[in-house]
Amino acid sequence: MEKDLKLTLTIARKPLTVRIKKEWEHYFIEAEKMINDSFFDFAKKWQYKDQQDLNNMIMLDFVVKLIASQERLKEYDEELIPMMESLQRLTEEFPID
Repeated sequence: MEKDLKLTLTIARKPLTVRIKKEWEHYFIEAEKMINDSFFDFAKKWQYKDQQDLNNMIMLDFVVKLIASQERLKEYDEELIPMMESLQRLTEEFPID
């Protein structure tokens, strides 16, 4: 059984310590990079009163992108399922010995 890992990330210049499963470490490190990249991009482009404003913009941006991605995947699945069913029928018609 894999043990938990204590990982300290720096998010928007603030250290954040989390306890995660070792297998998730690369996801957290990638998330740290994505959040920080977004933070500094937004900080350059937008006027803000405090860091929380930037955090809210980042969160909103990520959630909008997630929703759009989920919709695209759903549309893809809706197109793919009939094709898969058609392939299944074809393989049933032509059994392989």
